Amino acid sequence: MKTYSIGRDLNCGIVINDSTDVVSRRHALLNVTSTGKMTIIDQSTNGTYVNGIRISQNVPVPVTRKDTISFAHVAKLDWSLIPKSNVYMRYVLLGVVALLVATGAFFGIKAIMERQASPDETPVVATDTVDLNKVREEIRDSLRQAAIADSLRRDSIEKAKEEGKPVPVPVPDPDPDPKPDKPVEPEKPKPDVG
Repeated sequence: MKTYSIGRDLNCGIVINDSTDVVSRRHALLNVTSTGKMTIIDQSTNGTYVNGIRISQNVPVPVTRKDTISFAHVAKLDWSLIPKSNVYMRYVLLGVVALLVATGAFFGIKAIMERQASPDETPVVATDTVDLNKVREEIRDSLRQAAIADSLRRDSIEKAKEEGKPVPVPVPDPDPDPKPDKPVEPEKPKPDVG
C-alpha cells in the first residue's frame, strides 16, 4: 500500500500552497492499495471534505478519482499528482495468460481429436530386424547337433575300448569355423620316392 501525506509542510508527498494557514501542515493521508482502492483520512483542524461533505477525523473513507476532495474548503486535491494504479496492466496480463491457456487447450484438443479420427493409421514403431524366435531356434539346433556329436564320440570311444583298439585322442581343429565359400580340395597322393 502506498500512502501520500497531504498538507502545507514541504515534507508532505502532496504539498498544498496556502498562505492563510487554514490548511494544516499534515492535513490528510491518502492510502492507495495495490488493487487501486483508495481511502482518505482527515488529520486536520479545519476538516477535509469529500464531495462537499466533511469526513470524520482519523477515520478512513473510501474515495475514487471521480470524487471532489477539498481541504478546509480552500484547496482541492489535484488527482494528476496521484499516479494511477497498475490495475489495468494486471488485467491485460491476466487476459494474455488466459488467451495463451485457451489457445493451448484448443490445439491440444484438436490434436487429440485428429488422432482419434484416423484409427486406421498405425503408429510407426522402430523394431529390430533380427527375429528373436529365429535366433533362439538356431541356438537350439546348434546345441542339439553338439550334443549328438558328443554322444557319437563317446560311443566310438566306448566301442574302441571294448574291441581293445587304441582310443583316438581328439585333436582340436585349427580352424573351428571353416569358410563355406572356399571349396575344400582333396589331398593329392604324394609320389613314392624310393
